[in-house]
Amino acid sequence: MTGVPSVCLCGLSMHIQTSLHSSTGDTGTPPSLSFRIADSRVSMAKLHDDVLPNILKRLNVRDLIRCKSVCKSWENLISDSGFIKFHMNYSYQIDYKNNDIDRRIVMSRVSYRNGSRVCDVDDRLFDDRDCHLLGSSNGLVCISSFASQLVVANPSTREVQTLQEPQILDTKHLCWGFGYDSSTDDYKVVLGFRKRVGWTCFQVLSLKSNVWKLIGDVKYSFHSRIGILCNGALHWIMKDSSSPNKKRVIASFQLSEERFNKISEPDDERYESGVASCPNMNLGIIEDCLCISPCDGFNDNLWMLKNYNGKLSWEMFEKECDMNLALQCLKEQEHYIPNKRTLCRDMLFYKTREYICAPIYMESLVSPYVNGRPKRKTQESNSKKSCKLIKRDPMLPGVSG
Repeated sequence: MTGVPSVCLCGLSMHIQTSLHSSTGDTGTPPSLSFRIADSRVSMAKLHDDVLPNILKRLNVRDLIRCKSVCKSWENLISDSGFIKFHMNYSYQIDYKNNDIDRRIVMSRVSYRNGSRVCDVDDRLFDDRDCHLLGSSNGLVCISSFASQLVVANPSTREVQTLQEPQILDTKHLCWGFGYDSSTDDYKVVLGFRKRVGWTCFQVLSLKSNVWKLIGDVKYSFHSRIGILCNGALHWIMKDSSSPNKKRVIASFQLSEERFNKISEPDDERYESGVASCPNMNLGIIEDCLCISPCDGFNDNLWMLKNYNGKLSWEMFEKECDMNLALQCLKEQEHYIPNKRTLCRDMLFYKTREYICAPIYMESLVSPYVNGRPKRKTQESNSKKSCKLIKRDPMLPGVSG
């Protein structure tokens, strides 16, 4: 374990002792072993196969990355896809049970000063900005950077995957979405662009293929730009240009089936006199439910969609207005370079409901390289240099001039 930071091992020792003597909040079977770790120099590589994953799942992503240096078997375990899902599910359950904290992620143009809001939002100034956060799912984020380049990144591991550039004529008027497709264990980016007045053409790209595929046209124009991910579907507010008053509709795109559905707005007088009477409205997500509210405030006009997979039912949200928010802020950059620099600023904490439209975020080990991590350029270049040295050095044995 030479070179492993002692603080990491000491902290892990505390996790081990806690996990072996308490099963509170544990979703798995608590280990029955009982042992004591004297100090950080004791080898922990010989832990029982059932015990070690239940210990490591309690660590955050940063500590898990450092623990890869303990030994080869730990590196293999932490890099295993089964453990990555195991750790992610455990983290999700912890966040789900902790109703006091709501974790979100936003694109931040500059450092926050005095708590002022300076982040990218889906508003009327959306087209005037160059860098956008298009969505977040399972610890991955999809970003459109300055050069119209699309990337999927994991801010915790600093891995960045560049996506194929879409072939579209209108690059200014776009709507987007990003989410996880559980039926194929893949992540998908959805792009809609204005084909003609009142019509939107949609394409989809999966990370496994990294190829854009045409979905088709819908007879709506988009009102919101960023699709809200909820229950395996992306949602936008759109307008039916064929209707006399250009009626607003909620369009839902199922990622697994790759088809559109329409969700009706609340049929309630309070909604008609509140949200529906506002010129602009937002979609968001709260308590795992799709919600709709006016852009100018949420206090008395927030509606939640209940029983998503059954008979749909809209209910007015009548709880306290503010929520405890843990806000992760992505840096706005022209180029996102893998493994080089941190992608996020310091996490901020607020008591507000201002960011219900922002994607939910959870740290994870999930890699954007769904088909396997590429070789590091340094390793490839060193290998090439070695080959050239062997070919050119006549003094080496077995090499002829």
